[in-house]
Amino acid sequence: MTRQVDMLKFADTWISDISPMARLLLEDNKDLARKCTVLWNADVGFEIGEGLHNHVVNLTDKVCTCRAWQLRGIPCQHVVLAYYHINEEPEQAVEHWYKRDTFLKAYKYFIQPMTNMKMWPETNNPKIEPPKPKLMPGRPQRNRRKGKDEPKKKYGKLPSVE
Repeated sequence: MTRQVDMLKFADTWISDISPMARLLLEDNKDLARKCTVLWNADVGFEIGEGLHNHVVNLTDKVCTCRAWQLRGIPCQHVVLAYYHINEEPEQAVEHWYKRDTFLKAYKYFIQPMTNMKMWPETNNPKIEPPKPKLMPGRPQRNRRKGKDEPKKKYGKLPSVE
C-alpha cells in the first residue's frame, strides 16, 4: 500500500509528461545528435551521418536502422536530429508507455487494508492441505544427498605415514 502512495507522489515530481528516466535518455540523445549530419528527401526519409556510418530514418513508420528507437520506444540521436531538422519536438515520438497517464493507470487500483489473521472469522470448511509428493520420472540417484555441513568424500589414496 505504501508503494502505491509513493509512486503517486513520485509522478507529481515529474517536470514533464515523460518519465524522468526516459527524459534523461532523450536528453543524452539530443547531445549526441549534435555530432551527426542530416540529409532529407523532403518527405519522411532522412539519412543521418554519424562518423563513418549512415542511418536511415523514416518518421511515419517510426523506423531507424540503428534499431534503438524500435527497441526502446525513445527516439535515438538520429531521430532527434530528423525531428529538429523539420522544426518539430522529438518528445512527441516517445512511446505512450513512458507517459504520465500510462504510469498513473498502473497505480490506479488500490489494495484495500485488511484485519489481522487472528480477527478473521472461524469457518467449518476443511483445511487445505498441500499436495502429496509424486515420484518423478527417471532413474533414482545412486548416492544420498549430503547436507551442507557434511564433509565431501575425497577420492584417491590415503597419504602414507613415514
